[in-house]
Amino acid sequence: MAKIDESIFKAYDIRGKYPVQMNEEAAFRIGQVFAEYAKENDSIGNIKKIAVGRDIRLSSTSLSDALIEGIISTGVNVIDIGLASSPHFNYSSAHFNVPAMVVTASHMEKEFNGFKLAFSGNITLTKEQLIEIKEIVIGEKEVGVSEKRGKVEKISILDEYIKEIKGFIKKPFKKMKVVMDAGNSMAGLSIEKVFGNTELELVPLYIDLDGNFPNHETNPKIEKNQIDLKKKIKEEKADLGFMFDGDADRFYAFDRRGDVISPSFISALIGRYLVKNYFGKKVIIEVRTSDVVKDLLGGVGGEVLVVKPWYVMIKLALAENPDAPFGSETSGHYLFRDFYKIDDGILAGLIFLQAISSEEKNIDEIFDELRKKYFVIEEINFEFKDKEKQQEKLIELEKYYIKKGGKVEKVDGLSVFFGDWHFNIRASETEPVLRLNLEANSEKLMREKTEEISMLVENS
Repeated sequence: MAKIDESIFKAYDIRGKYPVQMNEEAAFRIGQVFAEYAKENDSIGNIKKIAVGRDIRLSSTSLSDALIEGIISTGVNVIDIGLASSPHFNYSSAHFNVPAMVVTASHMEKEFNGFKLAFSGNITLTKEQLIEIKEIVIGEKEVGVSEKRGKVEKISILDEYIKEIKGFIKKPFKKMKVVMDAGNSMAGLSIEKVFGNTELELVPLYIDLDGNFPNHETNPKIEKNQIDLKKKIKEEKADLGFMFDGDADRFYAFDRRGDVISPSFISALIGRYLVKNYFGKKVIIEVRTSDVVKDLLGGVGGEVLVVKPWYVMIKLALAENPDAPFGSETSGHYLFRDFYKIDDGILAGLIFLQAISSEEKNIDEIFDELRKKYFVIEEINFEFKDKEKQQEKLIELEKYYIKKGGKVEKVDGLSVFFGDWHFNIRASETEPVLRLNLEANSEKLMREKTEEISMLVENS
């Protein structure tokens, strides 16, 4: 067995460049190991089947084939759901109540590929469990090969998935024209089936699946990838634009001017709508989130629970708080208790439109009003290769702002609150940097405090 590059194992998934880091041999081995690991560690026990899906990347079919071969070599059967977004893969795990895997590298460039994994019922594997899988995959231990190979059954559950998603349409949408950009990736499977034949005037953009991603990369956060959508919004005189990432678990929204609508604004409107119309008064947010969520929820008797960034943290918090119908991350992940705690970009877009449709004010009035009150910086990164220096700087900042009268919280890194502004600065888990997020109640104060903290951080 050739040595497998251990760097493909990340905090919560597996990914690398194809075929240098990620290849069919690695896929076969990972399939074998996950099948055996699931037998011992999945809460269902006595695992008989694993669901497998794949995205549209050029390498995904061959990697999926190798993955399936690895699984069935252990005697475990495979439900091959075919082309699938990450939410669709999560849904298959919940729907069939089986462990599941999907071949995808999410929003990364087309040269990359990888795997996401779930236990039965769409239970996310912990960091520790993925490390255990990694150690087995890269180790010398042989995985038991069964004399009786598993069988492969091809089952499409796209229609069932679409039906459940559309079940969240509780009232007619306002008449709106919305451009939706799938980036030639996995959201293209669902956009027309979910949003077609509704009150919306849908303008699809790049919904044909193409693993070459010929029009732009599939990360909606990068400005150059937004160019065509912004142009189309203005050409069509559309009310809104939506952009989904490669595996369709994230979405970004844009107004009629082509400006990005803050994910915190989206979270606030979705959260208020769900608290008013569904069971539960709590919304899960992470430390970078604007005060707008807390403020809008407070008006309807709701409250926020703050956790560390990363959608997995949100998912775990939802599991621990059944009175929370919703959780969100500022990167564009939105998770829903009543949809198996899945972070689903398509569903998030749908519920956002339901929330907008329930508002008396029009879209422009809603966001113009919010933008006059909440001023949030784009995240700033400060390079600190020495972990000890990172911690020393956080302690230094904490002491400085306590003397200034700031209220300190340490959910993740350092958060400091004043009456008219607040900030969070934390060490990245993936890069040698400190990440700064800051919000103020005026643009002038936002700029002043950003400069102040930047000088304190950069001062050695």
